[in-house]
Amino acid sequence: MTQTVSRELEDWFQLNVSRGCRTEQLHQSLIEAGYPADFVGSFLSERSRGLPGIDAPGPGTDSDATMLSVASPSAEAALDAWWTRFAELSQLNHVNLGDRTAVIAGRQLAQGILYLRDLLSADECDTLVADAERRIEGSTVVDPETGRFVPDPRRSSMGTYFERAANPVVAAVEQRLAVLSGLPEVNGEGLQILFYQVGGEYRPHFDYFDPANPGYAAQLGHGGQRLLTIILYLNDVEGGGGTIFPELGLEFLPAKGAALMFASLDREGALQPKSLHGGNPVTAGQKWIATRWIRLGAYC
Repeated sequence: MTQTVSRELEDWFQLNVSRGCRTEQLHQSLIEAGYPADFVGSFLSERSRGLPGIDAPGPGTDSDATMLSVASPSAEAALDAWWTRFAELSQLNHVNLGDRTAVIAGRQLAQGILYLRDLLSADECDTLVADAERRIEGSTVVDPETGRFVPDPRRSSMGTYFERAANPVVAAVEQRLAVLSGLPEVNGEGLQILFYQVGGEYRPHFDYFDPANPGYAAQLGHGGQRLLTIILYLNDVEGGGGTIFPELGLEFLPAKGAALMFASLDREGALQPKSLHGGNPVTAGQKWIATRWIRLGAYC
């Protein structure tokens, strides 16, 4: 079957060229997203021709084969690195993150879930909230059919996000999470900040992108599948707002400076249906959180 080029894929290419991504980064991301190697080589060669700073593979090279052999092991290495790191963390009560020590207050071993206290200081939480408050807007989700960002009735929140290392606090948090996860900072998406008022919730959903949905193809091109979710709680919520896992019967309550980390992929790289999770309605006060998703490859 011939692979067609979607509008979303074209948009993804132009966006990442404008960001300064190299051909090998784009090639690796597309391979890890499941695109055939011959299609990837042809797609990048045609669109890279003549663009400044983009080196397309020349005729007669074995670039496709080489990049395929590099891309797949990199995803496998990230998967192995995380589950090896989780095995280490599952034996600890405290974890040294370089500039801060967090307390491991809860764990669920089969699904790779950790709940940590004191990962952020109170001042860091307040700074992130203050910086985000000035520019929040209605939250969206990725439409599984079109790949576009759209409002969703399941998600009643306001939000914004920070580019990597956008300010000293964001940079410190990202470095801390890299130590925690055992994965490089470049695998992380920008830090997303979300704000919920009374009644605000996020009904149960998955954070991974199901490859069966065509609209997710472009998202999977940004460093492959989401491996980890890390939720940072930025305030003490007066009532409600807990993070729930319906398939596991678990709920984690928000506490200022705490973090919840869980995996969307199992040890073999398969999607974890039991990672289904949601945010219960806020019943009193407000809820502020920051979320960082970590990919199998470099997020570009």
